[in-house]
Amino acid sequence: MELDFVQWTFISILLILPLLYELNGTFKYYAKIFLYYLGVNIVAIFVIILSLWRPGDVENYCYVVWTIRALRRLFGLEYEVRGQENLRDVGPCVIVANHQSSLDFFGMMEMWPERCSALAKKELRYFLPFGLAAALTGTVFIDRLNPESARSTIQATADLIRDKKIKVFVFPEGTRNHNGGMMPFKKGAFHLAVQAQVPIVPVVFSSYNDFYSQREKRFDTGKLTIQILPQVSTEGLTQAAVGDLTESIRSRMLEEFNRISAESRQPKMTSNTR
Repeated sequence: MELDFVQWTFISILLILPLLYELNGTFKYYAKIFLYYLGVNIVAIFVIILSLWRPGDVENYCYVVWTIRALRRLFGLEYEVRGQENLRDVGPCVIVANHQSSLDFFGMMEMWPERCSALAKKELRYFLPFGLAAALTGTVFIDRLNPESARSTIQATADLIRDKKIKVFVFPEGTRNHNGGMMPFKKGAFHLAVQAQVPIVPVVFSSYNDFYSQREKRFDTGKLTIQILPQVSTEGLTQAAVGDLTESIRSRMLEEFNRISAESRQPKMTSNTR
């Protein structure tokens, strides 16, 4: 009798969960966020296994690209990447992008170029298995709370960019911005580019607001535009120019963010008009 009660309870839960998912937006939000992080950590385990034979090599990012693109399809998200030619023919460089959510990981892998690493906060190293996978793919960790350590990391990364001929992806806002627009940029990525004397390639992700909102607990299907802007040279620039360089690029990215976000909000024309 007790076994029948357990079985019926289990069956009832299985029947109720899909209804909650369809009828309750908050439940759908948390369910999809849970599945997202679960999926990312499963991907991390897969990447760890495949990366062990060449630890720390940025070429291991190819495993991340394949698996994250496959995971993205499960969430019904579509991406349009524009300006890919602005990154295709660029050698070593610093890529800067706006940061809205952990879902940016999907967008990153849609436009991820060859021989590219990422600059990430030191704390992520300790989130296992994600942190170990990141280390094995050559991710550079920076201690943002220790200025001396951060400067040392930037110098070492500048040497790495020049010596290994790699690209480095950075979110200059430093943290996720869930409120639209762009927060002020931290200057580390721009110091890095000037120190390495490599160009900066700005990348802009359009607003998620049509399909995702942490504040409103909303996570639907949707489409995102990724605009890769022309490279900005740092040749001949000194550290004294970093402030103006930072503001100039942020202003250009914010303008592009507003443009492509407004474009995505426009109603689609129907084909019935004659």
